Amino acid sequence: MKIILLTVLQSLFALLGQKTMSTDFTITVQQQTAQPISYTGSMTMHGEQFTLEAFGTQAAYDGSTLYMYNIDANELTLSNPTRNELYEANPLLFAQAMTEACTVTEATAKGVTTVTFVPKDASVGIDKITMKVKPLTAGKQDYAPATIVMKEGTKTTTLLFRNLRYSDELREYILKPEGAFINDIR
Repeated sequence: MKIILLTVLQSLFALLGQKTMSTDFTITVQQQTAQPISYTGSMTMHGEQFTLEAFGTQAAYDGSTLYMYNIDANELTLSNPTRNELYEANPLLFAQAMTEACTVTEATAKGVTTVTFVPKDASVGIDKITMKVKPLTAGKQDYAPATIVMKEGTKTTTLLFRNLRYSDELREYILKPEGAFINDIR
């Protein structure tokens, strides 16, 4: 089963490096004793480069600079992010990084592969990540993430991908909002 898992994950991550993925998403955060909170957004990604729009913020990463634009404040912050900051901004990069720090298992049912990441060391700060991956085309190895669920103590964060599509479109992963105050901390 491990060989199938590596094939599914490697195919998914290879496709993300070769094609441009665009998707809408919903993030739901639920604490054990509180009502869940949901947010919607959209993301475009090619390799490590991405644009993201959610929470009244736009973000872009061009491979070296992270652009964070606060729409309400009309402020653009430029930074050279750490790996952890990139993982916080892009859950697919985080999942890819977790393959080294976790014991990874998988199960396939009805064409959907469930990949479970359990950290080898408690210092990672999460209890478990579960990712559902499905093929876009029957019989091909063109996989797409469907959901990512991250469990951290009493908090569960669920990311649901919608309208996911791949293309050969190349984009510029830079934000240039007109008239924005620029905060360059690189």
